[in-house]
Amino acid sequence: MANIEERMKEFFAGFLDMEPAEIASQANLRDDLEMDSTEIVELVVALEKEFNIQLKDGEITNRNCVSDVVKTVGDKLG
Repeated sequence: MANIEERMKEFFAGFLDMEPAEIASQANLRDDLEMDSTEIVELVVALEKEFNIQLKDGEITNRNCVSDVVKTVGDKLG
């Protein structure tokens, strides 16, 4: 799972125009990373394209933290 965590931090950093070191695993998408609902939808679309996965509606919400998203993507990748 460490590899997916590193890959996801790089992904988040690029998506949010931040440095990977600035992306904390427990960072909340809404409160800490200041993402709104439109950005969450854009995140889902970008994750699906980047990792060639399908995410269900509501699997990733603004209540999630980075580690939740990493786990969800990791589970999809098997």
